[in-house]
Amino acid sequence: MDFTLSPEQAALRDSARDYLAAKVPLGLAREADETETFPHEVYRGLGDLGWQGLPFSEEYGGSGGDEFDEALVVEQLGYAMMPLAACFLVTVLTCGKTIRDVGTEAQRRAWLPGISAGTAYVSYALTEPSAGSDAASIRTTASKTGDGWRINGQKMFCTGADMASVILLIARTGGPGKDGLSMFLVDPKTPGITIQRLPKLGLRPYHTCVVFFDDVDLPADALLGTENEAWRYIVASLNRERIACAAMTLGTGQAALDYAVAYAKEREQFGVPIGSFQAIRHRLADAHVRLRQARLLTHRAAWLEANGLSSTRAASMAKVWATETCVDVAGDGMRVLGGYSYTMDHPMQRYLRDALIHPIGAGTNEIQRNIIAKELIG
Repeated sequence: MDFTLSPEQAALRDSARDYLAAKVPLGLAREADETETFPHEVYRGLGDLGWQGLPFSEEYGGSGGDEFDEALVVEQLGYAMMPLAACFLVTVLTCGKTIRDVGTEAQRRAWLPGISAGTAYVSYALTEPSAGSDAASIRTTASKTGDGWRINGQKMFCTGADMASVILLIARTGGPGKDGLSMFLVDPKTPGITIQRLPKLGLRPYHTCVVFFDDVDLPADALLGTENEAWRYIVASLNRERIACAAMTLGTGQAALDYAVAYAKEREQFGVPIGSFQAIRHRLADAHVRLRQARLLTHRAAWLEANGLSSTRAASMAKVWATETCVDVAGDGMRVLGGYSYTMDHPMQRYLRDALIHPIGAGTNEIQRNIIAKELIG
């Protein structure tokens, strides 16, 4: 079994690391967090390097990578600034791939080149006030009209909706349950749509929104994929999202550990660096072990997906371990930095705030454990 990256994979990882180290220093990430401003210029720069185009063929401006390549890039994005990684995850890996897989040729040509270039953003409108983990209970409706569809309902936690070029909406077109859902591509400027930002704890530059749809009329060609087949597309997109979520939090956890290690080497108490104290050393060693485990789980899930093999259980395992490890490592980093961790001068508090959502998002870790148990027990 070969655990080494190929020369091409290592070059991709290294180029991502070097670019982001130059373009996203700690000061920029802090400023973006404090002002709640998304770094559009940096994100567009990723498109110039071909990263947003990894899932897409050259005819759509893509570079033709695979899920393992994506995981390598997302980890480096998470290391530099988690909101960048989150935007990449939603726009490219969750929504862009769905458009690629089930969209019409016109829809692909309308959106994939812009997504590949880093100039188009997509927001994912799935969750509702009464439909979170129970996504099949969606109440937002899409009713047929003479020449299209009319949307009514409310969506929660639509990250990036306020800057989206298009919204990928899931609405009910049929009967109850998962078999009555369809997907639509919606222009957020369509009359009847109201977008409101939600103040939140972390991921502040990448805004989370509530979206209201009040008699929103869409053309017939807004339908994405086959009517009443959205559940199948949702399951596929969530599996991809979980692998990317694991890679993203792995990157942020590694950033937190690296910062804590550097601090432990420099900070002195009782005349010696605090990194010489066994309590600190063991805390950092445990974090290192957990991150190595998270990387192995994430790489295996990405490899399975890239090779067309079943990755459902592996994706859930990676998501559970990486997201919880990230929270724990950032929390341990707070303890290593002591009182200084509670100030905004150090990024550890940002690592922790950004990490806290991920055991909840992309399917809660309780749901992931149910998926794992179902694969094991039935």
